[in-house]
Amino acid sequence: MERQWYKGDTHLHTILSDGHHTKGQLVEMCKEKDLDFMIITDHNNNSVEKSYFDGDMLVIQGQELTNEPGHVNVWGKAVPDEPSFTLRTAEDYAEIIQRCKDAGATVSVNHPFCSNCPFRLNLEDYPFDCVEVWNTIQHSDNMKNRDWWVGQLLKGRHIAAVGGSDYHSDVAGIPLLAMPTTIVHAESKTEEDILRAMREGRSIITNSPNSSMIFLTCGDANIGDTVKLSENQKAELTVTKLKKGHKITVYNNEKVIYEQTASKNTETFMTTVDIEEPGFIRAEITYRFSPAVKKLYKIIESKFLNSDGSVPDFIWAFTNPIWIEA
Repeated sequence: MERQWYKGDTHLHTILSDGHHTKGQLVEMCKEKDLDFMIITDHNNNSVEKSYFDGDMLVIQGQELTNEPGHVNVWGKAVPDEPSFTLRTAEDYAEIIQRCKDAGATVSVNHPFCSNCPFRLNLEDYPFDCVEVWNTIQHSDNMKNRDWWVGQLLKGRHIAAVGGSDYHSDVAGIPLLAMPTTIVHAESKTEEDILRAMREGRSIITNSPNSSMIFLTCGDANIGDTVKLSENQKAELTVTKLKKGHKITVYNNEKVIYEQTASKNTETFMTTVDIEEPGFIRAEITYRFSPAVKKLYKIIESKFLNSDGSVPDFIWAFTNPIWIEA
């Protein structure tokens, strides 16, 4: 079956935990954002009894397991236990995560290097399907998430990256819903196919539903696929809605094999890139603030995050990898 791209938000809260909107209101808001799917993940609460369609909107069952040691999203199946949970030790987390996976759920660790609520246990001890690399609007903690995830890829670990708005409400008039958006390459718009594609790393994460899109292929292979390395192997890169000053980078493992900063806004940018070695390829778009905005951001991050005062280049969009075998 030919795959299609589906836009969604993987991390949403309603008034049944600490959000500011009812489930029905949130569904309508996601429709207005032109999303295809949404996952409601209230804290320690199965607020969606079973995945369902509301018109064309796929509403996927979810829950955010929440306690001081860390936050974990469970998608597609109910958490086997009823709240309140005992989640204090590494053993508590291991037991409930394994039971969720045994029940058929997809499990994602949330904002693992968040300054305020990180995952405080050993991340490599748990069978996570996904990691929430990008949580809410862009900030420095997300770059720490990205660096850890890339480190796992370099170790050969196939853990898929996702993004989620962690939406509770807009803040100071800033519309935070679907920022970022996870765009999934799935066989159909069903809970089973969307979640399978996410587990397989068939997702691109971008700033918002109508933001830049990265298409990275290698012959017939798309993100999440594995191909054999051959002589003169090339990757094809297409970027839509590329903004002036944004930089495209393609990596072959940790090596930069292509880099270009846009000199103007471009509706569609295309190029081919030589693949040099086995491992994986991935692509990302980054941007940097002007000096004045960077100064303001330093003040904001020093107030709300455990920031060292530096403001890195931020991600505007990025892909999961295509795996390259020798």
